[in-house]
Amino acid sequence: MKNAIDIKTHTLRAPGIHYLICATPRSGSTLLCEALRNTGLAGNPDEYFGPMHVERWNEQWNTQTAHQYLERVRKVGSGPNGVWGAKVMRLYWEDFVCQLRDSVATHLTDEELLSEVFPSVKCILITRRDKVRQAVSWMKFLQGAAWFWEEEIPQRIEGLVYRPNIISSSMEQTMAHESEWRQFFRDGGFAWTEVVYEDFVDAYEETAVQMLDFLGVPRPKTVSFGSRRLRRQADNLSDRWVARYLSETSTTG
Repeated sequence: MKNAIDIKTHTLRAPGIHYLICATPRSGSTLLCEALRNTGLAGNPDEYFGPMHVERWNEQWNTQTAHQYLERVRKVGSGPNGVWGAKVMRLYWEDFVCQLRDSVATHLTDEELLSEVFPSVKCILITRRDKVRQAVSWMKFLQGAAWFWEEEIPQRIEGLVYRPNIISSSMEQTMAHESEWRQFFRDGGFAWTEVVYEDFVDAYEETAVQMLDFLGVPRPKTVSFGSRRLRRQADNLSDRWVARYLSETSTTG
């Protein structure tokens, strides 16, 4: 999609608080989006910029150009208080940057472009300590597991196959992408913080409130949260595969 505009003369520079949840697959980013959304003060963070997501939202919104799409993302991702948020995977970073470049007439660096489109943007990096468990979750997703689960009845997927090579490659990619995120924050001079999934799941509301404070969002002393919908997806099979992988790798290396 083309039809770029001159950002200097358009409403893309509307004031407000902007933030990105910077993630890797199966890091808990969807849960963090839910937690921030449930504060009612952090906009509507969602995954708007991955190729599959752009295709889905374009169809739903009937947007015809990259600029129209970005304008709609800015509107949908914003809350009544002007706070805007979105989630971005390092996995499709180049697609994200191309989407922004197609939307505005500019030749800035990636870092400058992000700051130009989303003034004073802040970044929240979400990570997991247990990289093996994260990779097992990714392996299950590749074989048909849902990206997230909201039903009370646990998800059951038949025919899942243990593939240690997928686990290993996923771990390597995740660590590389986390390193790239941190380097990007440093190069761009962005304000950023890190949320660790294992700590976050035990402090859902507390973590969300901490993020509001990091973003500088005005809030009441007590934040009233919306209802939680996401369910835990890990199961006994995940536990067995994590144990198996750890056992095999300790034996071989």
